[in-house]
Amino acid sequence: MKKLKSLLISAGLLCTLIPFQAQAAGVDEPVKKGSTPLSPILQVPEKKQEKQSFATASQRSKTSAYKANEVIVKFKSAVQVQNLGALEKTLGLSVKKTSKGNAKLALLGFTSGLKAEEVARLLRATGKVEYAEPNYKLYPAATPKSVSDTYFNYLWGLKNTGQYVNGYYGTAGMDIKAEAAWEKTKGNASVVVGVIDSGTDISHPDLMNNIWVNKGEVPSDYIDNDKNGYVDDVNGWNFYNDNNVVYNYWHGDKHGTHVSGTIAASSNTTGVVGVAPNVKVMPIKFLGPDGGNTFDAVEAINYAKKMGVKITNNSWGGSQYSSALYEAIRDSNALFVTAAGNEGYSLDWYSQYPAAFDLDNIVSVAAIDSDGYLADFSNYSTAYVDLAAPGDHIASTLPENSYGFMSGTSMATPHVSGVAALMLSANTAYKTADLKAKLLASVTKLSTLTNAVKSGGLLNASAAVFIQTDNEIPGLPFKGTSVTNTLSSSDKDDVYAIALSQGDRLSVSMSGAAGTDFDVYLYGPGAKTVQSSDGIVAYSEKNKTSSEGVVYTAPKSGTYYIDASAFSGSGQYTLKIQKSAGTGAGTYENNFSALTYMGTWNTISSSSASGSSYAVANTKGAKLEFVFYGTGVSLRGVKANNQGIAKVTIDGASSEVSLHATSSAYKAEYYKKTGLSNGRHVLTIEWTGKVAKGARKSASNVNIDSITVYK
Repeated sequence: MKKLKSLLISAGLLCTLIPFQAQAAGVDEPVKKGSTPLSPILQVPEKKQEKQSFATASQRSKTSAYKANEVIVKFKSAVQVQNLGALEKTLGLSVKKTSKGNAKLALLGFTSGLKAEEVARLLRATGKVEYAEPNYKLYPAATPKSVSDTYFNYLWGLKNTGQYVNGYYGTAGMDIKAEAAWEKTKGNASVVVGVIDSGTDISHPDLMNNIWVNKGEVPSDYIDNDKNGYVDDVNGWNFYNDNNVVYNYWHGDKHGTHVSGTIAASSNTTGVVGVAPNVKVMPIKFLGPDGGNTFDAVEAINYAKKMGVKITNNSWGGSQYSSALYEAIRDSNALFVTAAGNEGYSLDWYSQYPAAFDLDNIVSVAAIDSDGYLADFSNYSTAYVDLAAPGDHIASTLPENSYGFMSGTSMATPHVSGVAALMLSANTAYKTADLKAKLLASVTKLSTLTNAVKSGGLLNASAAVFIQTDNEIPGLPFKGTSVTNTLSSSDKDDVYAIALSQGDRLSVSMSGAAGTDFDVYLYGPGAKTVQSSDGIVAYSEKNKTSSEGVVYTAPKSGTYYIDASAFSGSGQYTLKIQKSAGTGAGTYENNFSALTYMGTWNTISSSSASGSSYAVANTKGAKLEFVFYGTGVSLRGVKANNQGIAKVTIDGASSEVSLHATSSAYKAEYYKKTGLSNGRHVLTIEWTGKVAKGARKSASNVNIDSITVYK
């Protein structure tokens, strides 16, 4: 089975990088993953001390309000307030801003004196808008605390030796293994992380060399040279003030500067070092001293998309759902790394957005302390929060050539964005889905996080960067009918992708070197990782041999993953496959793997049935789908006084069939169709709720015992 391997600081402080020796964590004896799902979990020692959180009670109770006299509206066609008829004058509507990223989206002002929720309701009632909602306020998810002691010179999140940091000792090894990742890459200048936040001090000596520069703009010529809609956006854009000044001294802009330092502070002889010290950060300011608002956040996300950014850091949030924000993130074409929030609540019952949006491109981040415990302020959820990262007493850059500590899920989030940037630097072919899947698959499992985050683990930069393409989903395309490779203790899995159509029959055989015990697993289209048994649809794992075989008929079309896995030993193996176009001639029982059941079906055991059982349904939505190759098909089942009318469809042509009979008859043929063209056909059997003439109202069951396909 594959197992996971498991401050105010003076500006002149030397940041020394010492090679890191990983500590081996004790794990159980190996168990084959198809038989017993198991992942090694590092047991975190008992907490040595209670740490004081920087997240104050007032911040935890803070909830999002909205900007007065403003609503966000997405029209069904181009923005035309006059099309709203009398409401335009009644509500005193005016267009304050139109979105540069969505021609149908606008920020409207109103003077009617009504609350924003009521104005939004009235606008939705016109039928001329897709949605209307208040312009909710959003807030950074962190709190700063300055420290006067200049000797706290270690970034425990990157390397934790148990050192004394800002008043507390940590636990050795509770870090993201950054130095091990740096052996492969410290990042590439072509990789840009959009920091959607407050402003960033782009003149800070630890940041100035890693600030993104728009080569399509001529600085200070007051011309939109690259014609992207923003004049002189040389280093990003300020949506809070609607100008190109990405650092505002009077706003403080500590939060964005601190986040940027954690991602990409330079590796030099000054101050701190970021997770990815050679990548670029793009400052995109939408937060000010009083927070920010949803419309500006949407515009910031759209700007990052327009400029081709593949990773954005989003250390902010609010408690109100926004359709405009949801759409902008969904369509951003980027990995959207976001903070889980600082209320100390479960997102299963406390709303925090964007962390709780159910979107494939979001990675939601909780915070741990230097002992490996979930920080007391951190939100959590095994449904909505993906992983954890260091977020308590984090040292980083602050404006005006200074440094300091901040705590919050805001500080955990840039650790993840930085690692994603390292991954993209190491493999420029990675897509958003690859980055997310590999981030979650490579975590260090911690006992303290098992019931706190979806992955159950702490961000691991080394494992994420070194994860081999053929070691994990999406793997390599399976080309031809045979492949030969090697497996070992350091290369336990080889993963191959193969496309199957619904009804395709796949046969996989493995042979391996003498003395090895290799297994073969087939994962379905929804699988995210081969690090666990989740998603396995078929497998072969004989003990003390590498002679394995799997036969599987695909119930639905999609990409499947063949995993050749080393349980023990090292050596060569050969995989051979045969793929045939679907289920051909033969008789198939009701439990055949290629039958796709939808809705509620129950299996009834009976020695009178052809395979000692039959499947029966009597609820709305019950449906059976089967793809076969041949010239005809027949259905057998039970005819009885409790059976009703089934709808049988072949290739879109439907007919209703009665299964009703006054006396029971097993293995009765109740449908037959021949004379079909010799090729692929789709058969469905559906519950209708109808009863036969003269039958009781409850006699509406439908069933299937076996299906016969003719050549």
